[in-house]
Amino acid sequence: MNNLKKRVLITGSVLSSSLESIETYNQLVSFLNDKYIVSSPLDTMKFVGNDEERYIRAMDLLHQAEYVIAEMSIPSTGQGMEIQEAINYQKPILVLAKEGSKISGLIKGSKGIFKIVYYQRIEETKDEIYHFIENFDIGNS
Repeated sequence: MNNLKKRVLITGSVLSSSLESIETYNQLVSFLNDKYIVSSPLDTMKFVGNDEERYIRAMDLLHQAEYVIAEMSIPSTGQGMEIQEAINYQKPILVLAKEGSKISGLIKGSKGIFKIVYYQRIEETKDEIYHFIENFDIGNS
């Protein structure tokens, strides 16, 4: 059995983040942190670098990730770029969004998205997240 931890990338809005979205990212990380290596918008908010370095870092994290969880309650063009790149690399993608959020038709229409889950409280997504990862873990261990 492979004891190496797999990598999960959580994407989300950084520039338009609020205290609520920061708490959402914290909770998502806490769901996964003990079993996986997790990168999230929280890490990006702490990163000091120029625009080119930020881009290179984001793409490196994406390429290293086995799974992508996109929290899309707040629109973000950078996140859209990450999702398209994840689709190009055939990474499994789970989209999460607070009920009432407007998800782009391009995201909803993409066959590269595993599932879109709307929630009232982020805690409601925990089982969906585990199901998503387990779905792609079969045969990949």
